[in-house]
This record gives sequence, C-alpha cells and structure tokens, in this order.
Amino acid sequence: MKEILVKIKNLSIITIIASFVIGIVLLAWPDKSITVVSILTGATTILLGVTAWISYFAKEKSIVLAVAGTVCIIVGLIICIKYQSIIAILLFIFGVFITISGAVDLITSFYSKSSGIVSWGVSTFLSIAVLILGVVIMINPFSTSVALVRLVGAGLVGYAIVALVTFIQIKKEAKEIQEELKNI
Repeated sequence: MKEILVKIKNLSIITIIASFVIGIVLLAWPDKSITVVSILTGATTILLGVTAWISYFAKEKSIVLAVAGTVCIIVGLIICIKYQSIIAILLFIFGVFITISGAVDLITSFYSKSSGIVSWGVSTFLSIAVLILGVVIMINPFSTSVALVRLVGAGLVGYAIVALVTFIQIKKEAKEIQEELKNI
C-alpha cells in the first residue's frame, strides 16, 4: 500500500511540475508553441505513414496499409507545411459555430422576454457577447489562436498552483495522522 502511495505522490509532483512548466511556456511563447505542436503533430502523422509502409513491406501486402500509409504521409506533410492555414480554417469554422450559437441564444432571449422570464436581460447580454466573440474569431483567427494558447497556459499554471496547495495540505494532514498513530 505504501508503494502505491509513493507512486501516486511522485506522479502528483511530476504532474504539478509539468503543468507549471508547460503553462509558463504557453504563456511566454504562444506562437512558437503553436508551431512546435503543429510540426510535432505533422511529424507524428508522417511517422505513422512510414510505419504503415514498413509493415506493408515487412509483413503483409495489404492495400489498406499502403493506402493508410500514403494518406498519413500526405496529411502529415500538409500539416507541417500549412499548419497556420489549417489553424485559421479550424478557428474560422469554430467562429461560425460560436456566431450561430450566439444568434440562436439571442433570439431565444427575446422569446424569454416575451414569455416573462426574469433573466432575459442576462441571457441577452451573454448572447451578444458570444455573438461578438464568434465574429472576432472569424475576422482574426491568428490572434484568437494566440489568446487561446495563452488561456490554456494560464489554466495549466492555475491548475499547478491549486494542485501544489492541495498536495501540501494532504502531506501536512498525513504527517498529523502519522503522529497521532504513533501516540496510540
């Protein structure tokens, strides 16, 4: 049991440190982080394609392996070369969905007003905010991607701080329990 608790403690420490470091990196260098993650994703996809082709030649001559390998290599190259365009397209599509959601919520808030629901004003305000966010994402996807990366970085740093405080509190409680058990 003690070995399991030590492993959990070590994993917690590693998770806290990794979350904090990754969070700081994302906050400090969001553009470079996007580039690195995109290129690593593309390289991994290419590696999957190469592995499929190796399996094709080494083990079985399956057309599925050849097609999958070829598709992975092509997709991986596209990701590595055109990752900024891919991110812009994905964020634009995300912006369209956010804008549509905001518009639907705005219409719903007007129906809420006519139905006598008291919170229609808050709903209207939030719907307009979501609508504006969607338009901003569609107009400026690159700045949006940097802001999202920074938000994730801030979230990881926040998580690391909360996890560290929790870890310290649990460690303190464990010592107190251990001392009480010794006195029994």
